[in-house]
Amino acid sequence: MKLPPLAALRAFEALARLGKVNLAAIELHVTHSAVSHQIGSLEEYLGIALVMRSGRSLVLTEEGRIYAYQIRQALGEIAGVTEKFLTRTNFPQLTLSVLPSYAMHWLLPRLHGFMSAHPGLRLKLESTMAFAGLEQGLVNCAIRFGHGQWPDMHCETLMTDSLLVVAARDFNHGVLPDTPHAILEQPLLHASESWATWLCAAGVEGQRPHASLEFTDSTLLLEAVRLGHGVALTRRSIAHSLIQRGELVKLTDIEPAHSSSYYLVWPLGIKRSAQLTSLHSWLKDQVMTYQDSL
Repeated sequence: MKLPPLAALRAFEALARLGKVNLAAIELHVTHSAVSHQIGSLEEYLGIALVMRSGRSLVLTEEGRIYAYQIRQALGEIAGVTEKFLTRTNFPQLTLSVLPSYAMHWLLPRLHGFMSAHPGLRLKLESTMAFAGLEQGLVNCAIRFGHGQWPDMHCETLMTDSLLVVAARDFNHGVLPDTPHAILEQPLLHASESWATWLCAAGVEGQRPHASLEFTDSTLLLEAVRLGHGVALTRRSIAHSLIQRGELVKLTDIEPAHSSSYYLVWPLGIKRSAQLTSLHSWLKDQVMTYQDSL
């Protein structure tokens, strides 16, 4: 990797940004001549003229202007990365990977309490459905929805869930379907949930509902329902707050248990940190409060 001297780059960037040699010298805590010498050495290294000299003044050439812009961006990236590492060293940070729908509708509305109780902790949320961050060591832990059998992972059960059918309060001009057969006649919105479990609980088997709209993310699904595009089968955990606010309506009392649950997971061989222990304890308290409210 062929790089020019960092001191010369800093002197040149300071001159280009501040416009005057004496100002660059003051910022860098060096002499006027030192700045000129550093820029001269950079020009020699590159083999191009970066500045035009007029008495004691230095003015950027066109090539110097272009080079200064690119160098400023590169030095800014170096400074940003360095700041992140310094902050990580001086302040505890916990990186949590979480499903987008769960983060939006369950975790974020409650998170203020955790942050208030841990003012010195920096929590970074990564909204994704992938395990790549855990496997590569980029995140400390994750909240995942499934059966709790992920290889090379510690898995702590957080909460169970259930399935329900919802619609906007003013869907179909407020004439809401309230039977399984009437529901299946409506425009159906699909995401990741299978209707088989709900239809079995409703006593309507052998049906294969077809979606008018399909989504890869449940957050978009719920927004489409809220906007009146149709009815949807979804999880209680992510629809509960919308139902409480009156933005969505549960169409029937049929609400079977979901076959999957939420888990807090982190890689095997990684000691559970004090920050992870605090998060786990707080999550368990929040889940208990939530389940008591159902």
